[in-house]
Order: sequence, then C-alpha cells, then structure tokens
Amino acid sequence: MNGGSGPVAVASPERVTDQTELLAAMRLVSVPPAEREGAARRLLAAGPRHGIDFTHAWAVIDRAPGGEPRLVRQVCLAVPGSGRTAMVFLSDPVGGAEPGGPEVAKAERAACIQAAAADMATLVDAGGARRVAVMQALPEPREAWSIEACHAAGFVTVGHLTYMRASVPPLKRQPPAPTGPFPAGVEVVSVASIPAARRDAVLVEALERSYEETLDCPELCGMRETRDILESHRCTGVHDPSMWWVVFDGSSPRGTMMLAHVPDQHAVELVYLGLSPDVRGKGLGRRLMAMAMRATAAARIGEMTCAVDARNVPAVRLYESCGFAGFAQRVALVKSL
Repeated sequence: MNGGSGPVAVASPERVTDQTELLAAMRLVSVPPAEREGAARRLLAAGPRHGIDFTHAWAVIDRAPGGEPRLVRQVCLAVPGSGRTAMVFLSDPVGGAEPGGPEVAKAERAACIQAAAADMATLVDAGGARRVAVMQALPEPREAWSIEACHAAGFVTVGHLTYMRASVPPLKRQPPAPTGPFPAGVEVVSVASIPAARRDAVLVEALERSYEETLDCPELCGMRETRDILESHRCTGVHDPSMWWVVFDGSSPRGTMMLAHVPDQHAVELVYLGLSPDVRGKGLGRRLMAMAMRATAAARIGEMTCAVDARNVPAVRLYESCGFAGFAQRVALVKSL
C-alpha cells in the first residue's frame, strides 16, 4: 500500500533473457557499484555448475522507447534444489536507495517472487512429477526489505535460525565418551547397518516421530513431504550412511542424527538431530553429540557446524555445552506451491 491511497501500480515482471541477464545479475550481486559488472559476469559464468539458470529469473525492467532495456528495477532468481525445493534470491537496495521508493520496490519484488513461483510450479521431471513444491528464502534479520517482500508474496516465517560452529579436538584430545548403558530398550544404530531396502522407511518414521512437539521450526511441519525432507538432508555435503544414526526404542525408530562432510567449508555439518518426545530428557542428545564429535575427529576434520531455531532453547543449550557458538543468523521463510 502507498500512504493508504490504494495498491501500488507495478509493471508486469518479465522473464530474464539473454538480452537482460547481465543487468539482472548486476542487481543480485552485493558488491560496490564499480565491481558489479565483473561480479555479475562471474556469477553468470559459474551459474551452470551450481544449478543457477537465469531463465528462472523474473524482473521489473525499465525500457527505452525503442524497447531497449535501460534498468532492471527489481529481480527474483529461483534456484531449484533437492527435495523439491527452490531457493529465492532478491535484488537489494542500490546504495541504500530504492527505484520508485520503498513501497514501490516492495511491490515490485513481491511481483517478481510471484512470477518466479508460478514458473517453479510448472517444472516437472522426466516422469512428469512436480520438481518444486516449496520455495524458501533465508535473508538476514537486518534485511527487512527482503522479509517484507517475501511476506507480501505469500511466504510465512517458520523460524529464526542461529548458525553455530565448534572446534573439534583430535581424537587423542577428545573428552571421555559417556559410559554406561542406554535407557532400557534404547539403542543407536548406524544407518549403514540397516538394509538398503529398509533405510528410507526407517528414516522417514524416525524423522516424523522427532517432529512431534518439536521446538525447531514447528511452523514447517506438514508443509513438506517427509521423503522430500529426507532427500534434502541426503543431498547436503557428501552423504555417508556411516555418519547417520537412528535411535530405536525396541523395534521402533524414535529419532535420528545425520552428519555430512562439507568439503567447501572444511567442516562436518550436523544436518539434523531430533528425538521423539518419549525418549527426550534421557541424556540421549548429549551422548549423540559425543558420538558426532568423535566421528568428526576420526575423519580428521576440525570443525562442526549446525543451524538451529533460536526458539529451541534446549537444543541451543546442548550445542553451547558442546563448545558451539553462534556466528550468523537467518530468517527462514517458506512458501508452499
């Protein structure tokens, strides 16, 4: 809205083409103005290696009377990923200013997001199945311009993520692992030891039980198929089934811990750790984290990272007690297609 006078008039977004992709890329790189063209060209050159396709970018464009593009006002780039998701990237304010003012800019960004969402909804794989079911955005909390545009385009906030990391001592300097038996009936099993034909079913059940009464992005529950979430976890870093575990209570999966080596970060990521309500509060989280630290040290990797909803105070305290400290924050925004 604009001063209460009614909806802001916005030109229809256009799909970015070869003619406009450099201008669009220049609006997406966060570097000083003098460096934008070079950074944009590098983004375009590297894009195909990272699944970035600028035909999935939509922009509001100012054109000269003859139709030549003069200025990309706002742009949204959607990048399809694993687990039927797509990540959204938006143009930021140029030098602190906004073409047309902040309300017009918000409306233009929202229109670009909606055009990208409609585009993503049409993508299918070779078998005719939809490739994207959920769109995601992860702006920093200070990026109000991005958060407001996403909300205007129908995204909902599902969590405020704290990114944490810890140094991992080598094995010879690891603290003693917790000893003694697990609670009665509870055992922790490596996914590598589960027959391949059963793994997905076991992991899906373990994940779904861990989502019960969860404090970690509870708004996300039900917005994605669990098998899609599992696929996203599996595509994080380098997947190694021996670095994934399932917590069983008797024969029933009651939780899981998943680690992945992320070579680009020279770290192991704690992709997921979750337990069902009936096995929480029994010290299993601390024992699992000790296993994670020792597995990381055994792989001769000196850092572990994770992301956790800041509202999940028990998890934050557990990670802090294991030496983790926060280093970044993001707002998790999701739009179901």
